[in-house]
Amino acid sequence: MKIRKPLCFLMLMACLSFILTGCFGKKHKPAPTPPNVTTTQVKQQDTPIYIDTIGQVISPVTVNIRPQVAGKLIKTYLQQGDMVKEGEVIYEIDPRPYQALLDEALAQLKHDQALLEYAADVVKRYKTVVEEDFVSIITYEQYESNLSAAQAQVDLDKAAVTAAQINLDFCKIVAPVSGKISYFNVDVGNILAIDDPNQITVIRPYSPIDITFSLPQQQFELIRHEQGDAGQWKFVATLPEYPNEKFNGTSYFIDNQLDQNTGTILLKGRLPNENRALWPGQFIRIKVLYRMAPMALIVPPSSVLIGKDGPYIYTIDKEGKALNHNVTVLIRTEEYIAVQSDQVHEGDTVIVDGQINVAPGILVNAVTTNKQ
Repeated sequence: MKIRKPLCFLMLMACLSFILTGCFGKKHKPAPTPPNVTTTQVKQQDTPIYIDTIGQVISPVTVNIRPQVAGKLIKTYLQQGDMVKEGEVIYEIDPRPYQALLDEALAQLKHDQALLEYAADVVKRYKTVVEEDFVSIITYEQYESNLSAAQAQVDLDKAAVTAAQINLDFCKIVAPVSGKISYFNVDVGNILAIDDPNQITVIRPYSPIDITFSLPQQQFELIRHEQGDAGQWKFVATLPEYPNEKFNGTSYFIDNQLDQNTGTILLKGRLPNENRALWPGQFIRIKVLYRMAPMALIVPPSSVLIGKDGPYIYTIDKEGKALNHNVTVLIRTEEYIAVQSDQVHEGDTVIVDGQINVAPGILVNAVTTNKQ
């Protein structure tokens, strides 16, 4: 019995050593490092809500230049594609035939004015003698008739002179509006006809410029409900190539019916276009003002994420933990997104970058930015 004690003692010491080694040799895992995120502050302001559509730039008027007298085209005063001012001479038709007609009309007027003066003098001389019965009443009345006929002939000649002068003036074709000239359909040396269906050229004004666009029935009724149907609706236009260059305008025309084929209604607006940034025929993006959202929450576009329950954002509470909130998107632009939420308030810290490593309730390391 005494011989076994050392063996038991050794076994006991071995077990105790194994237990102590297991307890003191176990290593604890360090706490995870909070992910870095970029943040900014939620702002609050009255925000316009727009309805997006596509429009096209058109000239307010399109003037087809056609001759008003026939003749040979002898001169052009401008080049194709030039800008022209209202009243500026563009073309000239050979004026010699019309100058001859004017000279003829003036000569005829001068001849008939002389006859008128003679007829008036006859009536004046015979007026006294008819009262003394030296000439019959019938003869005197004939003199008065001749005077009236001579006066009518002079009036007719004056009208002929006016018509001849107008035709002579038409030999110089002037621009009825200011704008840009298109290409020339007729070159110098050709004979122009009044009844020619083809125009010589076309002038399109550039300033101001019109915008045409259409709205679906549902969106049209939304705006009508908010702003009435007078048609003076504000809009913002941008070219796809230059999204940061905005053109503010107001609509002035709403068609009197919806297109039965497309279910849309046509509207027109007008822009100053003083620097001719917009050209007829261009397609353009239109944002029609729907209504103002009072005190909407403004956050950067990158802060809004899409989940199974819709759009949401992450904010950071006072303890540095991330909280997710579902939001309603009012308007989305390239600069900001306006949202609504009962859980988000002005001044809250919102995460704008790094959300991929964030989960609700975890600690985050926030880096503030001025991005908005």
